[in-house]
Amino acid sequence: METELMFEYPCPECGRGTVRTTRVHNYKTKIKGYPFVVDEALIGVCDLCHAESFAPEETKRWENLFSRSLEVSQAFLSPEEITELRKALDLSMEDFARLIGSTRQSISMWEKEERVSPPLRTADLLMKLVRQSHQAGPVDVLTFLLNEARKWGVIIELRRPAAPLRQNGSVVLLPERKSKSVPLQASGPLPLAAQASTEEEQVVAKTEDGQLVGILKYKYSKPSALILDITGSFPSWKIIDVKIETQDGQQFSSRAVSVQGGRLVLLEQARIRERDVSRIILKPHEVTPRY
Repeated sequence: METELMFEYPCPECGRGTVRTTRVHNYKTKIKGYPFVVDEALIGVCDLCHAESFAPEETKRWENLFSRSLEVSQAFLSPEEITELRKALDLSMEDFARLIGSTRQSISMWEKEERVSPPLRTADLLMKLVRQSHQAGPVDVLTFLLNEARKWGVIIELRRPAAPLRQNGSVVLLPERKSKSVPLQASGPLPLAAQASTEEEQVVAKTEDGQLVGILKYKYSKPSALILDITGSFPSWKIIDVKIETQDGQQFSSRAVSVQGGRLVLLEQARIRERDVSRIILKPHEVTPRY
């Protein structure tokens, strides 16, 4: 079959070549953001710079092929599955449409055995979430959506928030030295901008997976104390046992201490400074039963 002449005009990209109609087999494209292969596609290709052009009637044909393809129809909920879900929820078409933010006409169209096109992608995902929640209980929405995207060959990496600290067992904190800028106190003429601050070291406490918990400080006034100022996530323990290991292998411990005003006194009458600490182990205080 001869190739239909859709293009045959000067190339708008280079201005020197001619865009010629070209038949391409197994043309890889995306329809509505999803990968799709057109068995035979007609595209315009410049005979000089090879820039590609597309005709609206051809891309519309691709969309129709996409909607009717077996692979796509199986990826979306079938008419039977949508009807089953709606009836399992004991909802009319009107109420089911209200539930997912759609219209009764759309539900009716999607439930037809010989429907022209599948549901909108967003509606399909929402109905699948409703079905999963109804059948299996609470759903991890992000994981569900990532798995659905993977079915189309779309791999998405998300930056997830750090996991909350464990409420049971123990938490290990690792000190880490950080520098911070501290404003200088001017006495007399104002200092130059480059002299307006100085670098001071502080020791932060992080979990083993890098989650910030607080800042370690040493209180010099009597009684001296090693303190953790809590600035991040912290377990909701009321009373805590503390074990401290130092850089030179010493071990210290405190029992039955509590957080007061966002501050945890790790060690009273401490002889070690924050920079000496190599590891802190916190765990909920256990009361020893008396017999």
